[in-house]
Amino acid sequence: MTIPKVIDKREIWLDGLSLQAADVLKKFQKRQVNGITPTNTETNIIDLCGGYLYLLELAKEHGLFESDDPFNLFEKETLH
Repeated sequence: MTIPKVIDKREIWLDGLSLQAADVLKKFQKRQVNGITPTNTETNIIDLCGGYLYLLELAKEHGLFESDDPFNLFEKETLH
């Protein structure tokens, strides 16, 4: 008998976004290594992605996902 696992859809959604943000940062880093200076808009995107990753890590470190969603945007899902 398998025990169902309850997952937090917030964390899955935000982790998916973190993969996308990391991919964007890698692409811009590769461009910079190749001597391409980012535009002001690209610099803003780099800052936004870096800030997102930083805040997500803080949220995890401080147990944000251990509490219920105060906005009721996401419900937990049971995997069987």
